[in-house]
Amino acid sequence: MFWFKKIEKKDIYKYGIGGGILEILYILLIAWVITSLDSIMGQVNGIVSILSFLLLFVFSAAVSGFLVLGYPAYLGLQKRLPEAFLTLLTTILTLFTGGVIIFSFVILSR
Repeated sequence: MFWFKKIEKKDIYKYGIGGGILEILYILLIAWVITSLDSIMGQVNGIVSILSFLLLFVFSAAVSGFLVLGYPAYLGLQKRLPEAFLTLLTTILTLFTGGVIIFSFVILSR
């Protein structure tokens, strides 16, 4: 069965970098949706705006948790803790690197 085979380090890095890149793309998508909805809907007051924000926040937390922690949790449940930690660390380092690159572009474009 495939879940008992040894995972190579290059595969761990591939899953970690892939999860980080997908998370960055998801964050960019959500940022684009928020700015687009602001211009489309205008100022919506009251409970509708609070409800919309909280629903988007909870949904985004669930998707982000799956993208960042999904595969490491799977590996952890398979009792492959070193591989799980390495995958998680690779994902976090990818997110950090992506953040530095994006903020560098923002700062340099001013």
